[in-house]
Amino acid sequence: MKALIFDIIHGGDYIAKKLMDRGYNVYCVDVYRYAKQEIKDRIIEMGANLSEEAPAGEYALLLAPSHCPVDMFLRDDVIVDKRITFHQAVGEFIDDKRFRIEVTGVKGKTSLCYMLAHILDRAGKKVFLHTSRGQGQYVNGEHHIDKLMSIAPTSLLVLPEGDYDVMVTEVSLGGSGKADIAVITNLLEDYGIAKNTGKASTSKASILTDNINIVESSECEFWKGFGKDVIGYSGRVKVNGSPRLGEPLDITIDYDGKHDVRFGEGFLGLEYIHAIDAALTICEQMSIPKDVMISALESFRGIPGRGEISKENGIWTVIERNPGISHISIGSTLSTMKRMDALDGLTVILDPVNRRVCDKLDIEQIRDVIDKYDVKLIFLNDGKDVTIPEGTKTILKFIKEGFQ
Repeated sequence: MKALIFDIIHGGDYIAKKLMDRGYNVYCVDVYRYAKQEIKDRIIEMGANLSEEAPAGEYALLLAPSHCPVDMFLRDDVIVDKRITFHQAVGEFIDDKRFRIEVTGVKGKTSLCYMLAHILDRAGKKVFLHTSRGQGQYVNGEHHIDKLMSIAPTSLLVLPEGDYDVMVTEVSLGGSGKADIAVITNLLEDYGIAKNTGKASTSKASILTDNINIVESSECEFWKGFGKDVIGYSGRVKVNGSPRLGEPLDITIDYDGKHDVRFGEGFLGLEYIHAIDAALTICEQMSIPKDVMISALESFRGIPGRGEISKENGIWTVIERNPGISHISIGSTLSTMKRMDALDGLTVILDPVNRRVCDKLDIEQIRDVIDKYDVKLIFLNDGKDVTIPEGTKTILKFIKEGFQ
């Protein structure tokens, strides 16, 4: 039997290996024509066929990522009996028996994954953490990154071996459907994928499992429409007092009773409130004790480069380094700054480093957000130093980079 794989830059080589092990004659197509040579070499070495266009013929299977506009690359002389997405293929091929939490969503995936890893580490579990920042063991409050890898669903097929108690995995646009706990952080924007022939929600729903599914409470009915039971999260975290830039938050959590917690030393704690909310519901399902939860939240120091705060020469600097930066995330951070009464004298610096990042910045939408909050904007496109406007009290720097 012949199988056709479109798009080799998002783990098509991993899919090819699984298919070849099942006896398929595999044809890989570099439809975007910019795959790295090492990927091409790996495909050729395993004995699969490689080309930039689909060879004419009939194929039992066509496999492609959900965001790939397949019909753009098909010709009349290419006949396909069945199409499946990479998500579906991963769900069929994955045989990892270790306890796995898969996290997808429009925003907040990495933050939640780090928070979960920190809590579970404090609970005495051996934790492996895979996110857009990299993968490796999370131990003693630190992520020991030993490899950078895409968060495409195919990465789940090549997670490293090891006697980990929990695998915490961030996945873009869905998941395997086979996790012990599946989480969808939110659906803030049901954006179009595959040249607007599909919706993000349909792809993200592939993460839903027959086990435990956690989603935002306001979205429960929507996700139930995909045929799986879901548990909602929301409203278990209260911010006390008036938050101020550079100061930790005083919060009250509802977790086996009400508990006061000081949270957010050295980073924008307000940006993690939704992550805390989701983590409380997830950890409740895992029977994590309340004393561990409180201790973990108080000792959590955020993600390096995500809402990281420093002060020099009287000027605050907030760094947001994230592959998911968009007009939505910029607006969210500015809303956070407004809540802390920190918009006066604020300058936004936008650095669109585009290192293996799939989605591009929409500059006009970003300018609309900047205008709404009436702050200054500096757009970097050459990596050179910039002159900070006179009167700047706070620099908010967004750097769009990472692995998706």
